[in-house]
Amino acid sequence: MIQKINYIITLVFNLVLYPFGFINPFWGVLFLSILMAFVVLVVYKKISSPKTIKATKEKIKANILAIRIYKDFWKVILSSFFKSLYYTGKYFSLNLVPLLVIIPILFPVFVQMDVRYGMRPFRVGEEVVIKVRVSQDPNGLEAQLLESGNIKTKMNPVFINGFRDEKKQQPIKEIDWKVEAVRAGASSIQVKINNRTYEKSIVIGNTRGALSNRKYRESSWGHFIYPVEGLFAETGVIEDIYIEYPGATISFAGLRIHWLIYNIVLVVIIALAFRKRFGIEF
Repeated sequence: MIQKINYIITLVFNLVLYPFGFINPFWGVLFLSILMAFVVLVVYKKISSPKTIKATKEKIKANILAIRIYKDFWKVILSSFFKSLYYTGKYFSLNLVPLLVIIPILFPVFVQMDVRYGMRPFRVGEEVVIKVRVSQDPNGLEAQLLESGNIKTKMNPVFINGFRDEKKQQPIKEIDWKVEAVRAGASSIQVKINNRTYEKSIVIGNTRGALSNRKYRESSWGHFIYPVEGLFAETGVIEDIYIEYPGATISFAGLRIHWLIYNIVLVVIIALAFRKRFGIEF
């Protein structure tokens, strides 16, 4: 169920962001940042109390000013200091409630932005490590990576049956392959285990769109982070297939940085610019 919900969200974002697939990714980030800023403004308008927030801010300023003016009166300084701490805590608590509502609403948007702007496809000639997690000892499995025209196997599979930690509480059962990207285009990784074939997408070249690092056998909470692909058509011992796309940055006006920095700056600027129109206080 979780996978289906996230998969539908991905399809909606694919449709909404389709026109931005032909221009600088910055404009897609700007478009989503505008929408996110207005979500923040609407939530604050519905939940927060502008008068209370403004009055609390004035109390903080007043007590700080009292400390500066009456610096020779230790009783005033002490009283104003603790009052400023109290009103500062109250100010943060007043802003915390809207944030607790905003974060769950915007989290799927952050994930969708990251799978589009936080990663890039593999380039021809780059090496890719394919990790296949299984539910039993991999040494007893017949495992084969089927080559395609887009990837070429660089080494024999490595079978791992051990633990991630010294206390042996986190078992790891995995089969790894190292391959090379040899031709641009959207293709699939095909892994054959005990006569069952499992497929996962892989993108090589300059193709834009949502990228998927992981594909699962069953729907899980992990789909909140990896929402792009559906479940395997075949069931069996395999749990998921994992690859790691390289990180990406966005270039605009000569500045190349991570999409999240652009997003945070844009949301803050837009929200501050329109806060008076919405009649809210931060």
